[in-house]
This record gives sequence, C-alpha cells and structure tokens, in this order.
Amino acid sequence: MLLKVLILIFFITISIQAKENKVGLYESQNTYIPTNLEFTNEYNQKVNLKEIISNTPTIVSFNYFDCPGLCSPQLFSVASIIDKVQLKPFIDYKIITISIESKDSISKALEKKQTILKTLSQPFPPQTWSFLTSTNQNNIDSITNSVGFKYEKRVKDGVIDYLHPAMLVVISPKGKIIRYLNGIDYLPFDLKLALLEAQEEKARPTIAKTLLYCFAYDAKSKTYVFQAEKVLGSFIFGIVLFFFLYLIKTGRKKDE
Repeated sequence: MLLKVLILIFFITISIQAKENKVGLYESQNTYIPTNLEFTNEYNQKVNLKEIISNTPTIVSFNYFDCPGLCSPQLFSVASIIDKVQLKPFIDYKIITISIESKDSISKALEKKQTILKTLSQPFPPQTWSFLTSTNQNNIDSITNSVGFKYEKRVKDGVIDYLHPAMLVVISPKGKIIRYLNGIDYLPFDLKLALLEAQEEKARPTIAKTLLYCFAYDAKSKTYVFQAEKVLGSFIFGIVLFFFLYLIKTGRKKDE
C-alpha cells in the first residue's frame, strides 16, 4: 500500500513539473508582479520595476537581444502600433522590455533600443521605453513566473537559444496584470483599450470611460469587441426616457 502511495506521489510530482516547465503562456490576470525586483537599464543604472512604472500604465515584453526569431519582429511591431494609439508616451504609458538571457549585455540593450526607436515617426521621449538586463537569474525567473511566461533555454554548439511565447502584458500603475496581447501583431485599438483599463486606478477622461463602456474584452478571441446589445439598450432607454419626459411636459401644458 505504501509503495503504491509513493508511486502515485512520484507521478503527480512529475506531472506538475512537466506542466511548470512547458513552454507557453499561462495567464494570470488581476495578480501583481513583484515590483521590487532590481534590474540594470540600458544606461547601466540599477533600477527596480516600481521606479520605472512610477504609477503609470505599463506595457511589458520579454525578449533577448540576440534572438533570431520572434523578438525583433515583436519589438518592431510594438514600435509601429504605439505611433497609432493616440496616447502620450511617458505620461499615459511606459514600456519595459526585459531580457530573459542573464548574459545579455548593457551595450546590446542600448543598441536594440536605439534601433527600435529609430523607426518611430512621432515624438517619443526615450525614457518611456526601458530595456532591462539582469545577471541575477532569480530576478528573471521571478518576473517571468509572475506573469506565466514559460520558456526553455537551449544550447547547441555553444550557441544559446530560447523557446518562448510572444506576447505583451499590460500592467496597471500599481503593478496589477490587466491584459495579455498574444503574438507579434497587435491592434492599436486593443492596446489603447488595455492601457485605458489599466488606468482604472486613476481618474480617466470621459472619452476613455465611453470607450470602455462600448467595448469589452473577449477572453476567447483575445481582443476587444463592440457591445452592441449594451449600447442599443442604452439608446432605447434614452428614447423611452425622453418620451416619458415629453409626456410629462405636454401634460403640464394642458393643465395650465
């Protein structure tokens, strides 16, 4: 009996480890990232995530700077859409790119940043987008695990490569995970609404409230969809209310 229990525990442990090590994205909205983690930015300054976010909605990506596949197209895609979100960089949002390679250098981080920023056509304060590295693997693992970003390191013929998902995480001013945008192609509208949602911890302009009233995030399609029934219901209610007030007003005139 004891042997059977030990065997069962062994297989359960193996199953859990297999799941934990499986490359992919395991979403965990409404949880918080560890903002006290320290990294080195592209200017060789020690910073923690809380200092960078600084009470601002923040877009976070996980890459490495010698990535031969997904990373560069993803970062260029981000640069392309932030030109179109019609929000003020550094004021309305910030961006953090964290390297998952503990041996990535500061010079590579700065080089990647300069390459990406050259593609922007709109005025963009450079301090808006931070490219971070860390030689502390525990820090890298802590932030990637907190958002459910699972990757696998491979070394072949002395060349380091990673299997990893491509996605963005939108973080609230207090470090709460608000939305995931998967893949390397993003819609400016989806990113804008995700950032507006992240601003829930702060006062929002009326137009932002209107947008979030008319559109809702659909977890299945991973995008925002127009809430036709909600908007139509509000429209009908408005007509009924107007008609009711009209009847009251005309009734008063007849009594006079």
